[in-house]
Amino acid sequence: MAPNPKVSDPKASSPKSHADIMRLLEGADPDLVSAMLPDLPPSFFVVGAPRCGTTGLSRALAGNPWVSFSKPKETHFLLEDRSTLPIDDVRRLYLERFHPNLTRDCQAIGDGSVTYLYDPQAIRRAMDFDSRAKFVVAVRNPLDMLSSYHARLLFMLDEDQEDFARAWQLQDSRRAGRELPKQCRDPQLLQYADVASLGKHVEQLFAVAGRERCRVVVFDDFAADPGGVYVQLLAFLGIDDDGRREFKSKRSNAGYRSRWMQQFAMNPPPWIFKLIESSNAGTLKRLKRLRKRIKRFNKAPEVRVELAGPVKAMLRDFYRGDVEKLSALLDRDLSHWLAA
Repeated sequence: MAPNPKVSDPKASSPKSHADIMRLLEGADPDLVSAMLPDLPPSFFVVGAPRCGTTGLSRALAGNPWVSFSKPKETHFLLEDRSTLPIDDVRRLYLERFHPNLTRDCQAIGDGSVTYLYDPQAIRRAMDFDSRAKFVVAVRNPLDMLSSYHARLLFMLDEDQEDFARAWQLQDSRRAGRELPKQCRDPQLLQYADVASLGKHVEQLFAVAGRERCRVVVFDDFAADPGGVYVQLLAFLGIDDDGRREFKSKRSNAGYRSRWMQQFAMNPPPWIFKLIESSNAGTLKRLKRLRKRIKRFNKAPEVRVELAGPVKAMLRDFYRGDVEKLSALLDRDLSHWLAA
C-alpha cells in the first residue's frame, strides 16, 4: 500500500489542492537556483510515518537557519516519474516550486513528504535527485498512531466512518472501490492495516536506501526529549547546531463545527479553482486569508473516542509480528507498545 496523492503535472493550469495554491504564491528565486545548481547542499527527506511526529520534526529542522525546508511540508514531488527530464531540470523545478527560503549559505535542503515511506520508487528517485540523500523516519505505537490517524482523516473528510472498528472492517471493500467516502482524496489512505505496519515499511526503506542513510526517531523519544533528538538529527544530517533545545509541541487533532464549511475549506468547489486560474497575486493572497478565517471560525475541540477494549486486543494481535520486526531492525525492545 502506498498513500499516493497525485502531484499536479508541471504543465497543468488548474490547481487541485491548497498545496497547489500555495505554489502559486511562493517559490525560490530562479536566478538563485541557477547559480546554486552546480553545487547544491545535500538533501534530506522526512519520509514518514503519518501521525508519528513528522510535523514536529520538520518544524524543528525548518527553524534551523542553515536549512531550506520545503513549503508546503509535504510536496509529494517524487511520487511522479520525471525520468525523461534532465536531472538538473528536475532539481530546478523542485527548488523553484517548493523552496522560497533557499539561500546561498544553507547547509541542507529538506522535505517532509510522509508518503515516500510507502513508495520504494520515491526513495529511488530521491537518491537519483541527490546521491547524498538521507532519510528520517518517525515511528510510533501502532495503536496510538491509528487512533490519531483515523481522527485526522475524519477532519480532512477523507473518512466518513466515525467508528474506527467499522472503518477497519471496510478495508477490503474499499480496496475494491466500494463504500468510499465522497470526499476521499485517495482510497489507499483508508488501508489502515498497511499504513501502521511500520516494521515492514522501515525494512523496505533500509533495503532500498541502505541503513546508513536512515535515521529512525521513536515518537516517545521526541516527546520526552525534543532537544536531544534534535541535536542527534543535526549531527546525522551534517547541519550546524543553532542552540535551540525547546520546541512547541504540535497541537492535537481538531474538530469542526460545520461539515459544509469544512468541505469548503478543505475541498473547495470547482468555481473556486476557476477563480484562482484568473486571479492575480493580490487576489490569491486574499483567498488564502479567507480560507484561514473560515478554518479558524469552523474549528472546534476534537472529541477523541478511545478505542474499545476488543478493538485494542485485535490490533495488538495483528501488529505483534510487525512490532517484533521493528524491534529487531532498531535493536530495541518495543514490546511494551502492545502490553495490555
